[in-house]
Amino acid sequence: MENQPQEMDVRRYLQIIHAKRYLFVLVTAGIISLITAASYVVPRSYEASATVSIEKNYLNVLMQDIAVTPSIEERGHALSVVMMSRGMLLRVLSDLKVEVGSKSEAEIEKIIKRFQTKTQIKIDINRSSRKDMELFTVSYRDNEPQFARDYVNMLINRYIVDSLSSKRQEAIGANRFVFSQMDLYKDKIDRTEEELARRRREQGVQLATQLPLLQKKYEELLVQYTEQHPEVVRVRSEIEAAREQMQMQARQDQRPTGAEKMREKQPKARATAESRKSTADLERDREAYKKIYESLVASIGRAEMSSKVETQANSDTFRILDPAVLPIEPVGAPRWKIILLGILAGIAGGAGIVIVMNMMDRSIKDLETLKGFGLPVIGVIPRIQSVKAILSSRRKDRLLYGAAGMYLAGIAALAVVELLK
Repeated sequence: MENQPQEMDVRRYLQIIHAKRYLFVLVTAGIISLITAASYVVPRSYEASATVSIEKNYLNVLMQDIAVTPSIEERGHALSVVMMSRGMLLRVLSDLKVEVGSKSEAEIEKIIKRFQTKTQIKIDINRSSRKDMELFTVSYRDNEPQFARDYVNMLINRYIVDSLSSKRQEAIGANRFVFSQMDLYKDKIDRTEEELARRRREQGVQLATQLPLLQKKYEELLVQYTEQHPEVVRVRSEIEAAREQMQMQARQDQRPTGAEKMREKQPKARATAESRKSTADLERDREAYKKIYESLVASIGRAEMSSKVETQANSDTFRILDPAVLPIEPVGAPRWKIILLGILAGIAGGAGIVIVMNMMDRSIKDLETLKGFGLPVIGVIPRIQSVKAILSSRRKDRLLYGAAGMYLAGIAALAVVELLK
């Protein structure tokens, strides 16, 4: 009993559709035709994608205390930013012979935005089963499958080449600056040592006291360096110069005596104190310059090592596991599915329009509706059709159903053909 109202509603809807069967078939065929035509007219979209791995180079682990190398997370973030940048996309389009130079700035910006929207970069840090590898995928959709493939491959190759080139240029620029600073402080050290040597010669430093200190320093340097080390060579030269000056002073036999010696003693003592003070300042400056120079030498070594490590890391880090290939199947629903959905949509749309139009019709169509108004019913005049009219109506129905069946069979056959492709 509960299903009886539902069955009556279904029967009533079928009666409504049968009463307006011509409209139903016309609307259904129109919707199916539109959807089927759209499946052929609308350009198909093809997606090309490539998978690239970011591998942690074992050299980075070995050199982490000696050279500075970026982490995998930093590389992944930089990748997503740089690959979608305006400059990168313009270089890729230029490599693909896409003419954008003759266009206005607004048109170029529109093209860049379109490529940025259609290019998808997904970084899957935890996708790989290996701990030393992360994967990312670059995909692009276009109406031309060949262009989609070439664009993805060119974008990845351009990023890898530009990344390696930029690291080399940064290393070269940093090395050039450090070398210029090394030359500057080397010149300061040489001038300071020349000034110290000149003052020692002019002011008569006590060579007898200086010589043991120089010899002690020479022996200490030999413990750390070889005889060819620049500092060892310099101290040895100072020892030889001190010995020569001591020999020259020993041969001098003119010495002040008496009152002359007393008169010369006080100004000479003051000059000696001043010279010692000035000499001490110069020696401090020389030691400071040497420390800076040695730190620059060490930094240039680290910079060269970092450059080599970065170059090696780049060559081993980015590996194209699956390059983009020519896509055969378009993305989205296949055409045969669209056609079948069009058939269902046509039937549902035709039935819906017929039922809605019937609901909008306020005319009285049966006796039960009339009784619902509470008006007395005097009589009912039935519709009487002639035999000729009935035969004509049946003939039209057969033509309608035959044409609708043939049309539906043709659409279904078209869907089967698309399925078998």
